[in-house]
Amino acid sequence: MKKGIVMFAVLFLVLTAVQITPAKTLNNPPEKPTINGPTSGEAGKSYTYTAVSTDPDGDKIFYCFNWGDGNEICTDLYPSGQQASASHTWESKGDYTITVKATDEHGAESEPATLKVSMPLSYEKPSIRIIKPRNGIYIFDIKILPILGQIVIGDITVKTRASDDVSRVDFLLQMSCGCGLKVMHTDTSSPFTWEWNMDYDDDEVIDEGIVSLTVRAYDSEWQESKDAITILKL
Repeated sequence: MKKGIVMFAVLFLVLTAVQITPAKTLNNPPEKPTINGPTSGEAGKSYTYTAVSTDPDGDKIFYCFNWGDGNEICTDLYPSGQQASASHTWESKGDYTITVKATDEHGAESEPATLKVSMPLSYEKPSIRIIKPRNGIYIFDIKILPILGQIVIGDITVKTRASDDVSRVDFLLQMSCGCGLKVMHTDTSSPFTWEWNMDYDDDEVIDEGIVSLTVRAYDSEWQESKDAITILKL
């Protein structure tokens, strides 16, 4: 009888323990990350890439970048949804595939994300040309006579013609000290123009008499092109 009671008590405790033991929480992996960065460049130059993912459980995440050339780097842990970055230099020319995986702090791993890159890229420089004032006499912004060279009387709207890849144009005048050029205006949207409608300090820049006007154009990779003309400004 006592043996039966003991067996019953043991069975009761086992069943009770099974009932009160909480179920193991399921750990979900992070979402497939998103990669951003240049897809082409030059071998031997460092480029930076970013990756971001979210974790359904709100866990912290680290990212492993496989650069496709035998090298890999993993970041520190970041909060879910916070962007991480890593830089790499491909030493040899060629096409590579960057693979990034996001792993949460409990070891659950996301699907891999990929980005194809090409090293090197043959850049075509942006193009820029001053089209106004050019080859004419201008009086208060109106061209009254075509000539070889430029004469400007009064205010003038400087206009340019730029290639589609141009994202910024600086307009510059010669400094009075002869020590360089000074940016007088910057335009970041096409058409790239400058309303030259004021007199500047003669001790700072040359804006009267024989004036050198220069424009510099930049694309998104900061490749530069320029054009310059000489104006008789009255």
